[in-house]
Amino acid sequence: MTLSSKPPRREPKVDLSGLSDHQVLVRQGVVTLGELAFGPRWQSDLAAALSEEAGRRVGQAQVSHWFLGVRPVPEAMIEPLQRLAVRVADDLVRRADRIRADWVAAPQEDLDALPGPRD
Repeated sequence: MTLSSKPPRREPKVDLSGLSDHQVLVRQGVVTLGELAFGPRWQSDLAAALSEEAGRRVGQAQVSHWFLGVRPVPEAMIEPLQRLAVRVADDLVRRADRIRADWVAAPQEDLDALPGPRD
């Protein structure tokens, strides 16, 4: 039995040469927000969340253009992106706190109640 491997994903052709230094920084912020908030396939989810935050439709193709450097992130999107980033960061903190509460400082009586051998 042989395992078939998928062909490697083609790296997108990113060209930032048409963007100003400021536009490159904004683009990098969008990419970082997208990847950290929504994972490696982030563009559609970011577009949906940003549409909700901005109160107007933002399509995945538009986000892809920002990522590739085809177009800069519009100045009108900066404020909705900032609000979205804060909302996502707050949610991530809440989720991390929940994980810590459940796993980091488990009281001994909770550990004693678990089945299985004790060391």
